[in-house]
Amino acid sequence: MAKRALLVGINEYQVPGANLRGCVNDVKSLTQALVDLYGFKKTDITVLADGQATKKAMLDGIKTLVKDSQKGDVALLHYSGHGSNVPDDNGDEDDGRDEILCPTNLDWDDPLRDDWLRTVFDGLKAGVNLTVIMDCCHSGTNTRAIQPPDAPVISRYLPSPWGLKAAESGRRAISKPVSKLKRSTRAARKTKDIVKADLPEVLITGCRDTQTSADAFIDGSYNGATYALVTAMRGAKGKLTYRELHDKASAALQKKNFDQVPQLEGRSAGFDAPLFSPI
Repeated sequence: MAKRALLVGINEYQVPGANLRGCVNDVKSLTQALVDLYGFKKTDITVLADGQATKKAMLDGIKTLVKDSQKGDVALLHYSGHGSNVPDDNGDEDDGRDEILCPTNLDWDDPLRDDWLRTVFDGLKAGVNLTVIMDCCHSGTNTRAIQPPDAPVISRYLPSPWGLKAAESGRRAISKPVSKLKRSTRAARKTKDIVKADLPEVLITGCRDTQTSADAFIDGSYNGATYALVTAMRGAKGKLTYRELHDKASAALQKKNFDQVPQLEGRSAGFDAPLFSPI
């Protein structure tokens, strides 16, 4: 049995005005928690931070993580950075938008789409416990402005450029986007934060898909929802199920007066399994 992780944290973007502040801290705190509490070796944790987190590096890292994981292994993908959406390129989205992750060298004409992630995750070998943590925005409107760098809270949502909006002229009004990472219905996610879905992985998001994920100054440093997850892990000395992690992280964010609520999605049998343990 092996444990391996790919952790991506991006504060510095080549897109003007898009820099964040807490994403690298998220990666550092989660790395230490994995080593201290869950038996991960530092040599089995790959970190892509800032300029290292190019689209190619992220694609290669995610493919390698999934390919190398065998039955009985534990794998973790963590992404802390901007999320956004672009026009759907193959007609599979009801709202006409594909969700994307935003590498440091984001190219709006060649983005890292959720369709690609779904295809890779669906290739996971049976018997692998894959956890995917997305501490970014997978929702919001294209009119949300980027906050100034000294703002107390910055949304981890990056608006797509006006050029993309112009290309969509004549389409119906854009509704809230729906990520292909998720297989539950939109109605279910409106009423529940723990949602059953036929996914090979357990998916943890930093917020509901109707919310944004904050990049904020918390307890002396900049962090995102990952802060609440790590706080819950350490408070329980690592002894948590996925459901308990969700509940404790949600309570921690609420205590700090954040509206966002982490979401847990996957097969129901995985919700009460010990965190980062073999299936």
